[in-house]
Amino acid sequence: MTKLIAITGATGLQGGSVLKSLHATGAYKLRAITRNTSSDKVKALKTKYRDVEWAEADLDSGASLVKAFQGADYVFGVTQFFQPGVMDKALEGDTDAEFRQGKNMVDAAIEAKVGAMIYSSLDSMKQLSGGKYPGVLHFEGKHKIEEYLNSKSDKISPFFVYLGYYMENYVDFSRISPEDNTTVEFAMPLLPTTRVPLVDTANDTGVVVRYIIEHPEECRGKPMEASGGYYEAQEMAKAYTEATGKPARYVQIPYEAVGLDELAQMFKGLNEFGLFGGRTGFLSRGYSAAGGFTTPVQFWKNRNWSGPSSA
Repeated sequence: MTKLIAITGATGLQGGSVLKSLHATGAYKLRAITRNTSSDKVKALKTKYRDVEWAEADLDSGASLVKAFQGADYVFGVTQFFQPGVMDKALEGDTDAEFRQGKNMVDAAIEAKVGAMIYSSLDSMKQLSGGKYPGVLHFEGKHKIEEYLNSKSDKISPFFVYLGYYMENYVDFSRISPEDNTTVEFAMPLLPTTRVPLVDTANDTGVVVRYIIEHPEECRGKPMEASGGYYEAQEMAKAYTEATGKPARYVQIPYEAVGLDELAQMFKGLNEFGLFGGRTGFLSRGYSAAGGFTTPVQFWKNRNWSGPSSA
């Protein structure tokens, strides 16, 4: 019997990647879940994926999630700390804002009698750092959701995908050099030689989620890291030049320059303890990856990015 996969955040980077990857197999029935099925983005996706079912749900509404999850064999669940209404609450002291959304998903999936949930989680930086960096809220909330899902393993099978450091972040942390008004600078607090597991979120998330669905016994209850490999932070600048022929360099900026203490703590933790706590990436452990992972050079070629807006 063909499995039905319900995908939350289907218009975003992670959910969109899962939708693309699973749709390419032709092996599953897919239900794409979003807050507004009448949006222009959804209209475009409906044209692209004509055989995909669409459903509306809000992560703050358990009832809407139960309805959207009905009949599903798997749910891919993703929460977004940085969306309005979550980060604002967290920074004001409501540190469980993201957790509540994840708990809603888990509880709704159980009520809808879904067999399994694949949740996009992260390590606790508080745990990785031995308590040194307890304030990386978008890590802690996700890890708390993971722990909650694991606690319900007698009612629903838990699976977890851990995303590496977004290659897309380099676009957000880019600027034109004030020295020559030409060179693209990628500026963030990571040490140039800090090795991070990079991920092209829009492509690589679905690669790992597909693997999990195809190998459930192997993957149940443990983190599956979505990253093709470790790279020095500065290598994305070199890759940009290789891909485009344009000058670029990596610049380390002070932690305070990112504005939020939770992000400053994240970068400190990455420099000292790493994103996956020293665990190797997906391919390094011998797992196969249908479609493969994106390299930094491929990312910039596929992105076809003209540079910072001030260029």
